[in-house]
Amino acid sequence: MRSILSSVGAVAVCLVAGSALANSTGISGRSGKQGVSCTASGCHGGGASTPTVTLEGPTALTAGQTGQYSLVITGGPGVKAGMNVATDGATLTAGSGTKLLNGELTHSLPKNFTSGSARFDFSLVAPATNGTYKVYAAGNSVNGNSESTGDAHANATLDVVVTGGTDPVPDEGDDENGCSAATSGAPAVLIAVFAALAARRRRKNAQG
Repeated sequence: MRSILSSVGAVAVCLVAGSALANSTGISGRSGKQGVSCTASGCHGGGASTPTVTLEGPTALTAGQTGQYSLVITGGPGVKAGMNVATDGATLTAGSGTKLLNGELTHSLPKNFTSGSARFDFSLVAPATNGTYKVYAAGNSVNGNSESTGDAHANATLDVVVTGGTDPVPDEGDDENGCSAATSGAPAVLIAVFAALAARRRRKNAQG
């Protein structure tokens, strides 16, 4: 019984599959942000060729600005496609054929390839804090045979620089290090002060 449940669990985490056990309406946590891929989970693999996954869209936004992006999957088995997109701080908004799931984007249904590629559109709202935010993406290219074999996937990332907002709050550790650095020089300063006072006292005594 335990081995059967393990097999079902492995199939259930796929981005795309046609079998009744698979989650053909998408899943989160497979964008690469968490270091987990669909192939690593044992769901999809064995495809003769690996697809190319690219993220298209602006690499610079001002705070609060909305940018339009696309995840494009080209090649591989090339019958149907699925995706998962996540970020490390920006806000994602679903487009046609995608939906939000646990703060990430995934396909609502597998998308058919057209002229050798499949495209998923979405938008990203830049946060109020300046910095570089990474977009993580995974794309599956599958053969549509309702099995986990003969499929392939690839990952992509895109850095988006946000400006015009507030600067990040410094780490408390930085302040502590600054204080430590300042206080670490205090003994030397005190020694110099005492030495100067002692020299002055000696001069006064010599004059007296």
